[in-house]
This record gives sequence, structure tokens and C-alpha cells, in this order.
Amino acid sequence: MPDRLSLTDASFLVQGGGAPPLQLGGVGIFAPGLGFADVLAVVERRLDRVPLARRRVQLAPPGAGRPVWVDDADFDLSYHLRHAALPAPGDRGQLGQFVARLIARPLDRGRPLWELYVIEGVEGGRTALFSKVHVAMAGGDGGDPFGVILDDAADPDPGETPVGRWEPTPGPRQVELAVDAVRERVVAAARLGTAVGSAARRLPRDPRRAAGLALSAAGAAANVVARVAMPPPASPLNRPLSEHRRFATARLALDDLRDVHRAVGSTVNDVVVAVTADAVGRLLRWRGHDTKDLDLRVMVPVRVDAATSDESGVVAARAVGEGVVGVVAPLPVLQMDPVARLYRVMGEMAGLKESRQAVAADTLIRLAGYAPANLHARAARVAAAEQRYHVALSNAPGPQSPRYLAGVELEETYPFIPLAGTSALSVAVTSYRGSVFVGLVGDRDAMPDLELLAELDVEALAARRAAVGAA
Repeated sequence: MPDRLSLTDASFLVQGGGAPPLQLGGVGIFAPGLGFADVLAVVERRLDRVPLARRRVQLAPPGAGRPVWVDDADFDLSYHLRHAALPAPGDRGQLGQFVARLIARPLDRGRPLWELYVIEGVEGGRTALFSKVHVAMAGGDGGDPFGVILDDAADPDPGETPVGRWEPTPGPRQVELAVDAVRERVVAAARLGTAVGSAARRLPRDPRRAAGLALSAAGAAANVVARVAMPPPASPLNRPLSEHRRFATARLALDDLRDVHRAVGSTVNDVVVAVTADAVGRLLRWRGHDTKDLDLRVMVPVRVDAATSDESGVVAARAVGEGVVGVVAPLPVLQMDPVARLYRVMGEMAGLKESRQAVAADTLIRLAGYAPANLHARAARVAAAEQRYHVALSNAPGPQSPRYLAGVELEETYPFIPLAGTSALSVAVTSYRGSVFVGLVGDRDAMPDLELLAELDVEALAARRAAVGAA
């Protein structure tokens, strides 16, 4: 059977021309002593642990369904694992400029959708490892397929041996894809008919109750339509994107975030959103913009609880499935008390987890399986990545114990997520060994002051920590 891409991943690969590449990854900075040959040896031994490392996307002919993953018969590791070096002194500004160029460069769709760069010459005799994968390869969950090259001990497993010779498996023929696509449509139609019949038998007999449920579902759908149709308020952070990027980093103390969230009863994610709002507001005011009563929109991931049913067997509107969906939340950038800003963010985020907005996004991504190709591609993008917002924000906790590559310790790790739509700024956050590492991606034309924003992140957290301590 053909190994087809999921509906969501397929939608990420069928965007129109000129859309920004949907690529994510990160840059890790290692202690002195890591060389290209060391990284190459580890990657060669562990490449079989990355399921899609040697597979590329094969487009299906019209009417033959979604694209499929096939083995790349011409796989060339030297194309995907590359060697680079910074000129002296190899400071953070030079590293950021080089990484920005790598982020902006689209991956070759005719090859496996990943690249690694070993970047030597970083100040202090250190080495950076840049990784980039297409979101389709990451499985849509933002995971890092190449996390397998890191160890949790300085001494690698002595029993690890190189893998044997890899032999590609021939991909499916076009006629096989067409036949399989017909079979898929028949099965999907049968399942849809069964589901509709089952739901009809469970509908409440009370007409008023049935009408209420219908209105609730309609409200959820209308919420999504309104978000897509209505553009965000005008701001310097939204404009047609160029092909070029900027990359900047910030490092925060994890204990500072924890002190704040414990003091007020928030989550760490609430603190991250509040710090981002504060820093963006400071940047806009520094540019001369009036932020009074200004709320921008931030796209954040929200977990949806598992489905539940009421006594009539009808699925509850606010809990339609387990998973993570992207929702749009207010980002209060006005000048205000740091603690008050945090409390407002807490209220907004708590409301979103119970709102129809999260439900409707999850419903769209599930119903996309029964929609025509153009509809399910648009619906999946709306639900997962391309809502109309000002800032995309992703926060993922990382390990608090050290990680090693070829016995050399990872000291810093900065993630990045792609720009989408007209949003000129994305913020990716991860924690590691007592620090919080922030990777900022900005459109090169719209965000000339991205490094200043990184500095303002540090200031915003310090102000919030001081305000909480004073309170």
C-alpha cells in the first residue's frame, strides 16, 4: 500500500507560489571539541532511526489522491549534511546572519526534506549544528526528527555499530496510486455514511435541544470562518513577506519564569505569552507607534481534551478530540503594569481552552478528510498554521539534564518556526538545563530591529520578576 502523506502534511506541500517555506528547526551550540567528522560518524550510525531521512515526496497524478513517501534511490548524505565555518571572530551576530540565510533557503522538494549544517568557528572555539526540516517531515507536531543523534551521557553506547548497506525500495507505479485512491474514497464514503447514520440515531428527540446543539455547532464553524475572512488589525508586523529572513536569539533564566508563574498561579506558557506581549509593545513604542488600547493577535497551540458524550450520546461541543490545535489569542501590547498584563493573559488563555474557537479548528482538521483536495488543504492550513495573526508563538519544554553529541556537551539550543501568511514575526521557545532559549525569526524588511526585540524579551521578564517580587 502506498505510504501517503497525511491530509495536514499534504496541505503544507500544495501552497501556491510565493508562499513562505514552512520549515522549522533550530541551532544548537556545543562546547569546544566537536568536529564535522564526529557529527558525520554519528549521523551515519543513526540515520536509520529517522523514518523519513532517506525518503522523498512523490506527487500523485491528478485524481490519484495525496502525495506519497517513497525511498530516494539517489540518496546522497553529503547533500544533506554540510560543513561550514564562520570567519573570525565568529560572534553571535555573524552566526545569526548565516542562520537567517539558511532559514530563508527553501528545501529541494525532489529530495528528502531536511538539511544539517555543522558550523565551525563559533567564538570560544565552539561549534554550532543547524537543523532544518519541512513541517511535513516533522509530522505536524513540531518534533525534531534528528533528536536521535543526541545522547544523555558523555560516553556514547560502546555497543553501537554502523548500520548495514541501505537498499531503496521501488516506489508505487502511477496506476497503483490511482487504484489505491479509488479504494480510499470508497472506504471514506462508507465510514462517513455509517457515522452520519449513527449520529442521526442518537439525536435528541426534544426539538428545542436539537436546535440548541445545531446552533452550538454553527457558532463554532462561524468562528473559524470569521477568523479567516477578517484580516488582523493593521500593524507593522503584518505585510507581504519578502524571501529573506532575520534570526535573533535571547536567553532567559528558567527560575525567573517559574518564580513568576508560582507567585500568581499561572502556567509557564502564560508567562511566556505575557513577556512576548510586553517586549513587542516596547518595540512598537520605540519605533514611535501608539500602543494605547492596542491588542495584537498571537497564534498559540492549545490542547483539546478527549471527546466526551452527554446522556443523549451526542459529542459535547467543547471537547471534540484529543490533540493540539492553533488558536488566536489577544496579545496585549499596551503599556500597563507587568502583573496586570500577566493576569489578563491568564484569563484569555483559560477562556480559549474552553472556547468554540479551539473546537472549530479541531473539527475542521478532522472533516478535511471528506473534502475535495483544494478544500481540505485550505482547512488544514487554517487549523494548523495559516490563521491571520500578528505573531506566531510556540513554547515547548526541553530536557533539564545535559545532552551530548559525539561526547561533546550541548550548551545552548535555539529553535525556530516558520513565518506564514502575512505575519512577519515568529517566536519559538524551549527550556534546557535551567535556561529558556528563544529563537526569533523575522522578515528581513519588516523586522530590521529583531535583535533589539531579543534584548527587550530579557528586559520584559526582568520587569515582571521585579513586579511580582515587590507585590
